[in-house]
Amino acid sequence: MKRKGLIFWLGLGVILLVILNLPSPASRALKHTTRDVLAPLQELASSYAQRFRGAGNAIRGWGGLPEKNQELQQEVMLLRQKLTELDELREQNFLLRQQLGFQKRQERNLIACSVLARDISGWWQTVRIQHDGSPLVQPDLAVLNDQGLVGKVSEVSGRTADILLISDPACRVAVQIGDKNVYAILSGQGLSWRGRVLCKLTFINKNIKVQRGDEIFTSGLGGVFPKGIKVGSIESVTLDANGLHQSAEVEPAVDLSQLDVVFLVAQKPEDLR
Repeated sequence: MKRKGLIFWLGLGVILLVILNLPSPASRALKHTTRDVLAPLQELASSYAQRFRGAGNAIRGWGGLPEKNQELQQEVMLLRQKLTELDELREQNFLLRQQLGFQKRQERNLIACSVLARDISGWWQTVRIQHDGSPLVQPDLAVLNDQGLVGKVSEVSGRTADILLISDPACRVAVQIGDKNVYAILSGQGLSWRGRVLCKLTFINKNIKVQRGDEIFTSGLGGVFPKGIKVGSIESVTLDANGLHQSAEVEPAVDLSQLDVVFLVAQKPEDLR
């Protein structure tokens, strides 16, 4: 065995010596032939090397996927937040245009005011507004928006004022039921047990037909609330215990939980002279 191995290596050495001592033309021809023979093998080896490099890059990329996913999620959250803010601004702009359009259509002298805060001791009864300091802002002015009656001014300071909402039991409004010559007094009841804001009509003549859905408007009696402002609509009607009068629950026309801008019905400057 050893002798055969020795003969093999000696033969291989002789072949190499012959190749190295071949004339240049023969050497080039042998090199070309060898290159052509090995070309398919080199191409195959190169293809596998590229595949291995691609796999390695993919594996390295997978290692950074959690960070990239987190960055993308943060970008998506920021975009969603911006879209929400834009929707809110669009809605506020629409509501403001609606309110200002309402103000321009009115023959009354209206003062626009923004709502600052609610009284935490009576969430559904009072709100605080900001005004421009006009001397026209006085107590007992009616307050409304494009939906209907909100309440009346209770107290005034330099740049703010408190509004007593129609849902407050202390706020009493002389009203008229629809186009009938039926008059009553409306007062607030705060929140009902179902979480709704309701008012109550009292002293309705028992012989007058009053039913659910009838609309309520200010009558103009009493001097505080001008005539014709929508107040709400009747929800239910009951006969008083004494059987002499009817009473009714009224749902306000204004959503008192969504007040942003309100208008004070001020006296005209010429009326103050």
